[in-house]
Amino acid sequence: MSEEPKRLTPIKAIRAKCMDCSGGSFLEVRECPCTECPLYPYRMGHRPPKMNLQDEDEEILIEEDNSEN
Repeated sequence: MSEEPKRLTPIKAIRAKCMDCSGGSFLEVRECPCTECPLYPYRMGHRPPKMNLQDEDEEILIEEDNSEN
């Protein structure tokens, strides 16, 4: 019998993608230089604090408003 593929939570799937991107190195994931990557805040396998997300969302909204004018 073949085993079912292991189901990952979205956060764990992001962590797995970051591990793949960094060649399987935990240190490379921790020190990732790709801060513009949309997965960057989630790379450590945990949700980032809500305060950080709100700040980033506000920056994005400000940038979008400025680009429309």
